[in-house]
Amino acid sequence: MRTEVFLSELAQKQAGILRGPDLKALDAFIRDLEARGCAALGYRLTGDVPVSRLCVKHLRNAGRAVVAFEEPGRAWVLLIGAHDERDRARDVYAALWKVCGLEAPPSGRRTKPACCDDDGADPLSPEVDDLVTRCRDLARPVRRRR
Repeated sequence: MRTEVFLSELAQKQAGILRGPDLKALDAFIRDLEARGCAALGYRLTGDVPVSRLCVKHLRNAGRAVVAFEEPGRAWVLLIGAHDERDRARDVYAALWKVCGLEAPPSGRRTKPACCDDDGADPLSPEVDDLVTRCRDLARPVRRRR
């Protein structure tokens, strides 16, 4: 079954700054996600919902894509960016915790289970609408009142 892939407003903005090999890696990933669904992703994150329903793909070097499945055959790329713990302002995971409404990363042992369930099903997240809205809010500049 083919997967419809959508990019959040924030992911669109992040993809817009990619060039050369980084952009090619993202394009190849999106084509693979469309063709293979959750099997195109590397692993699922651990923590409480909604974090535990999100999947990650390593793109190129430190590049990551964070994906949520709204329903079977319908995926949202929420975030695209580098994993860089030295620069929290640019770290894709720091942005992810904001999108999930967390002040800090989930505590506890981190495992990296497969994105697909044992039966090959996508890890559905009923919180996708809220996550996409939060991504949109992060993508838009803060307007100051005069």
